[in-house]
Order: sequence, then structure tokens, then C-alpha cells
Amino acid sequence: MKFSKPRAALAALLFLTVCGGLAAYFKYKKVSNYVISQISGQAAKRLGRQVKFGHISFSPLSGVVIEDACVSRKPDFSKGDFFCAAKTIIKPEFAALMKNRIYFSKVTFEHPVMKVRESKGVWDFADLIALLPQTDKGLYLTWNASELVMTDAALEAEMGTSGLSMTLEHAALRLTHYSSYGGNYGLSASGLLKSALKGKLLQAEVGLEADANFDYGGLSSTKGVFTARNAAFGAITLQGLRAGWSVFNVRKPLAEKNYSLSLEAEQLLIPGAENSVRAGVSKGLELFSAVAGRTAPKIEDIEVPELKAALTLKDSVLYVKDVSMRANFLNLDASLRIDGPAKKADAEVKAETGGHSLGLSASGPMSAPEIKPLMSSALAARLKDALAGIESGLLKFFPVTGD
Repeated sequence: MKFSKPRAALAALLFLTVCGGLAAYFKYKKVSNYVISQISGQAAKRLGRQVKFGHISFSPLSGVVIEDACVSRKPDFSKGDFFCAAKTIIKPEFAALMKNRIYFSKVTFEHPVMKVRESKGVWDFADLIALLPQTDKGLYLTWNASELVMTDAALEAEMGTSGLSMTLEHAALRLTHYSSYGGNYGLSASGLLKSALKGKLLQAEVGLEADANFDYGGLSSTKGVFTARNAAFGAITLQGLRAGWSVFNVRKPLAEKNYSLSLEAEQLLIPGAENSVRAGVSKGLELFSAVAGRTAPKIEDIEVPELKAALTLKDSVLYVKDVSMRANFLNLDASLRIDGPAKKADAEVKAETGGHSLGLSASGPMSAPEIKPLMSSALAARLKDALAGIESGLLKFFPVTGD
């Protein structure tokens, strides 16, 4: 049988494909055997904990498949489970294997359960972190998995120092490493968050979408969105919350930082029985009403259909803008700008309560702002104190004035 050039080329291509497939299979098998040997013999000794699993197998398509894997607390299972997963799938990266590099395209944990504990400021996984490879490049740059996935996960945290506990149920997590040569990551997570604070149950459906960029020094920038739905804290309920951020030049001097933050909340209900919250709101209303020359309205249940705010930090200028609140006791629009180098501030407030409206502004040096319209010295002093308290709180987090 005579072979034409096209047939010869096709045969050569087929031969190379088969050889490549066989090479990939044996490299996959080599990696699988290495993982199996580590788990079977070395893992427990290295971790200082017991490790057990139901079955380990190798699949050319999936990679290493581990059934019912568990890691104990230190030193053994008599202290309980630290981490368990019904199934773990470790899939090597084909292209990396051909270059004799171990790099994983995907690591998946199905139905994992992790229980972490804190006591006297020390977490019970600190010993595991100490085992991570030492590198001046940072693990965020040398992390060798393209994708880490958890499905239907349960995460439990107990903080002994504060007495708080927290669980994340029915959680889904996906951590993506965009580049094997840099620290560019994407994180997507969701679940049902539960905790107990001051004897009250906190519960919310939470979600997180975030990107983070690292260099040799650590985190350099990040952006993302956190959401919460159907949140409840005791009798307090919140239908929706959305917090977004964009943060650049994290480790540079304050003058070079560039931050942008936003917050939106809807349908907040605080029953009148929450006396501490009602007392704080009533105190603020008394100040507004005194300026307007009116009697402060009495409030019972606090209903806030809409709440918004945004913050920017650039060139050492802090600007809290687009502050807007619509409530059953007050409609409020406000803004505050702090020029750090000049140590000057500008604030503006527009409020409506009890059928009466009020407009105020303050500008000038932070130590002695000019308040308009003119009012009694006593009221002006109270407003200056309130403004100073707000500025002081912001400057603790963003010390733009250098003080």
C-alpha cells in the first residue's frame, strides 16, 4: 500500500498524539503515585496529626480522587476532626507535566467540613501555616494551583478569646489563580452565615466577589463586592446590603493611596424594643430639632427603606459623599470633605423631620469651622462637637492630616 504525503502526515500526527497521550498518562500516574504515597505515609508525620481516608484512585481524566479524607486535630482523632471532605479531586496541569513541573489545574473538595478554633490569640492551624514553604517571593506568587473549589462546604470558627462562634453553611467557594508567574487572584464565595452575639442569633445569606493582586511585598490592590440578603439579628432585620471597594497602592505612603468604598442598604427594621439603638437615634434627632427650634419627634420602630454612602481617598483628601438616608423619622442628605494637607474640612447637611426641613454647612479649619446659618453659641458648640467626633472617627482609619 502506497502512502501519499497527506496520509503520511496524518499517520505521523496520529503517532505523535498517541505518544503524547502515553507520556501524559505516565506522568499523571507518577504524580498520582507521589500524592498517594505522601498521604499514605508521610502526611501524618509531617502534619503532626492523624490522616485517614477511605479510598484513593487515579483517573486519567480527573487525576487523583480521594474518598472520605480527614485530618485530625493535633495530635490525633481523639481531639476531634479538623478537616474532612467526602471527595477530593486533584487534577494536574497537562502542559506543566510535559515540562516536568507539578502544577494543578484544579483542586476540588466536595462536601468539606472545616472546624477552626482560637484561644488566647492563637489559631489551631498555626502549626500548619508554619509548614508552608519558605520563599521570598510569597506564596501568593508561587501558589501552584489554577483553581481551588469547595462545594456544599461547612466552615465553623470558635473564638475563645472573645467567646464568639461563627458558621458558614452550604458554602460555595472558588479561588482562581490567573497567572502562574504572578499573584493575580479571583475569589467567589457564598453561603449562609450564622453567629450568636450578645445572646442573639445573627443570620444572613452572604456573597463575595473579589479580585486581589500581589507582588513580592504583599497585597498591592484589590476590588470587590460583598452582599448580604435576608439578614436578621434578633428582632432587627435587613433585606439587603451591598458593600463595594476598589483599593490601589495598598502599601504605598498615604499620599499615594487611592481608595473608593460604597455602601447600600435597604429595608432596615429596628423594633422599638431595641432601646439602645432607639436612644442613639433620639439623641441625634434632639440635636437637629434644637437647631430647627422644634420638639424632637418620638420614635418607636425604626424603618429605613434606603441608606447609601460613598467614600473616596485620593491625594490625602478624604471625601465622604452621597450620604443619603430615607427613614420613617428622618430624610437626610450629607457630605464631608477633609483636605488632609490643609487640615480643612467642608460639611453639608440637609435634613427633613417632623414636616420641617433644615440645611446646615460648616467649612474652614478643622479646629474652628464656620457654621452657617448663624445660631446660638450653645447650639454651634454642640454641632462642632458632633462634627469633630465624626472627623475623629474617620481619621483613626484614614489619618490624612498626619496627626
